[in-house]
Amino acid sequence: MKNTVNQDTENPSSNPAKGETGKAAAESVFETALHARSERAARPTTRVAKAPSRIRPTTKVKGWFRSHETMYGPIFIFHPKEEGGFSDEPVFIFPDLADELRAEGSLFENAIKEVMGYLIYTVGGALSLVMVPLPDPATGRHHPANEQKVDALEAARHEWKRIDWNKDLRQYDDFTAIDKPDEPHWPEDISEVSILSRAFGERNVIKDRDDPLIMKFRGKA
Repeated sequence: MKNTVNQDTENPSSNPAKGETGKAAAESVFETALHARSERAARPTTRVAKAPSRIRPTTKVKGWFRSHETMYGPIFIFHPKEEGGFSDEPVFIFPDLADELRAEGSLFENAIKEVMGYLIYTVGGALSLVMVPLPDPATGRHHPANEQKVDALEAARHEWKRIDWNKDLRQYDDFTAIDKPDEPHWPEDISEVSILSRAFGERNVIKDRDDPLIMKFRGKA
């Protein structure tokens, strides 16, 4: 007996109805995707802005650096000696409180300093706020080492500088770079509020006499 095969059943491609159904399904998937893409593009998007990196507050200058032309201050900082178990990073202190505590005696006079801040950019791309004490009120002059530092910070507005402490001479060795072509990338907002906020934040600020750092300094922590 001769077997016969229904070609319409065995070969889907020969079935016009089935072929049309597959094509319609494929078109529907991509049409849906394209439609969804258009709707997504039309929706308002919320972009997460990257928070500005912190600027390190310090009294030291390390490596090659440039200085911004803007100075910040005068401000008061709480900066006891490191051997007392305190951080080497200065802490901002409110002016009225600084005056009140310094009036108590030399303990606070030595720990609280009135300073000017210099925004510097290191050759590695880091930003720091370098703080230098104001001149002595009686003489109107800086300590010789601080005077050297100020001279270098001011010169660094236009050229790359480096100062290394010389223990034997008890002064800085001052260097000027001959070939440092890269220009600093300064923050867009260089206002005093912005720079102090990035340097000290909300936590590294002393507002009252009961602050834990003040209590620790008094030996009452």
